[in-house]
Amino acid sequence: MGRRKKQMSSPLARFGAWTDEARPQLTRRQVVEKALEVLNQEGFDGLTMRRLAEALGIKAASLYNHVGDKDELLTLMADAICAKIPDVDPSKPWRQQAETMGRQFRRVLMEYRDGARVLAATPPVGPQRLRLIEQLLRALKSAGFTPSEVAAASFVANSYVVGFVLDETLGRATDAGSVKRMEEQARRWFKSLPAEQYPTLVAMADELIDAPADARFEFGLRALLDGLELRLRKKGK
Repeated sequence: MGRRKKQMSSPLARFGAWTDEARPQLTRRQVVEKALEVLNQEGFDGLTMRRLAEALGIKAASLYNHVGDKDELLTLMADAICAKIPDVDPSKPWRQQAETMGRQFRRVLMEYRDGARVLAATPPVGPQRLRLIEQLLRALKSAGFTPSEVAAASFVANSYVVGFVLDETLGRATDAGSVKRMEEQARRWFKSLPAEQYPTLVAMADELIDAPADARFEFGLRALLDGLELRLRKKGK
C-alpha cells in the first residue's frame, strides 16, 4: 500500500486542506504559489510539471505527492487567483455589485500572465471561485431575475470578462515599445486596404486602434448590464 491518499469522489474534496500533513517540508499552498510564479515567467504553455519541479528544487515525480496531475494544479491555481478578488457589498444595488465584481475580476486576471487562460481551462470547483459565483448569483436573484435568468446572466457575465481578458492578452506583446509598434503596424495595414471594398474599416482605422482597453471593457460591461436592467424594467421590477 502506498502513502498516497485515495482520491475522493467529490471535486471539492481536494480543497479541504491546502497543506499536506504527511509532508510538512513542502505544502500544497507553496506548490500553487510557485506555479503562479512560473506562470508569470513562462506563460501558460511554458508551465509544465517538470518546469515547476525545477523551480521548487524537487524531482518531477515528487510533485504528484501534492497534486494529482496538471489539471488539478491548474484548478488550484485558478482558485488561488480568485482568492485575490474581494467580496462585494451585498447592501449595494445589484448592478453596482455586478459592476464591481466585473472590474475586480478583470483587474486580478490582468495581474497574472495568462491568468484568463487558467480560468478558462478549469472547472469552477474551488471555494474561492464558488464564493464569487455565489455572490453574483445572490445579487442577480435579489434583483428579481428568475432562476433561469440568473443562471444565464451569470454565465454570460463570466464569459464576457474572461473572454475580454483573453482577447486583451493572448499573443500580445508585454512591453510598451512592442505594443506601440504592433498598433502602428495594424493601423497602417487597415489604412492600406482597398477603400472601395472596405470603406468603413479604412475610415475608422484610428478609432479601432486607439480606443483604450479600459474604455472598451467598460462599454461592454455597461451594455451587458443595461440589457439585464431593461429586462427587469419590462417586468416592472
